[in-house]
Amino acid sequence: MFVGKVVSSVLLFIFMTQLCFADSTVNIHCDEEEAILYVNGVKKLQIKEKITPISLPTGNYELMVSKPLDEDWQLVGRKNIVLKDDTSVDVKLGMDIEKISKKQNRSSADNFEKSADVVVDRAAKLVWQDDASVTEIKKNWKDAQAYCEALTLGHADDWRLPSYDELISIVDYNKHTLAIMPAFKYIVSEYYWSSNVDVEDAKSVKNIYFGNGCPDSKPKKNDYYIRCVRKLK
Repeated sequence: MFVGKVVSSVLLFIFMTQLCFADSTVNIHCDEEEAILYVNGVKKLQIKEKITPISLPTGNYELMVSKPLDEDWQLVGRKNIVLKDDTSVDVKLGMDIEKISKKQNRSSADNFEKSADVVVDRAAKLVWQDDASVTEIKKNWKDAQAYCEALTLGHADDWRLPSYDELISIVDYNKHTLAIMPAFKYIVSEYYWSSNVDVEDAKSVKNIYFGNGCPDSKPKKNDYYIRCVRKLK
């Protein structure tokens, strides 16, 4: 009889201990599929859905999601959480662009000057289209190239699509929305074409999303915005 009571007490203690240390369900909200989730710096899993549940015991955690964009940039979201008991927690991880190499946008806002329908970068010796057309006209990549070559803005006829590095040079990474140098008047939170084909996918072209300055790669057949450039004479 005594032994039975002892066994029962032990089982109850084990049961209560398990309850106290039961794992919590953490629902990771992330819109970037294929991002990698790290928990306290350790790779946990790959994000495959907009809501990804994981189980964690009580404790303090640093959650991070990371998605490389190219050799120079990645999207990163971080958040610290404290789990005190077995519960269900929703964690939204918004992602911002972050440098992952020594390559940087060395352009300074002081280099750019607005003049009529263009912006002049005197340091890089470039003239950028900056009229209402850059917020209104969308074309596929081939037609975008033809559009720039036919452009006669400012009586110049040597306009072209900018290279990827040239397009990066006008991004202002101090801004989280409409991330472009202050001298530019016309911009939309959308993708703009570059002239560089993606080396890993010949059907796609590198471009930049000027909502936040994120680089990306999009199919040539898609329609996106255009900002032409030419050399300063």
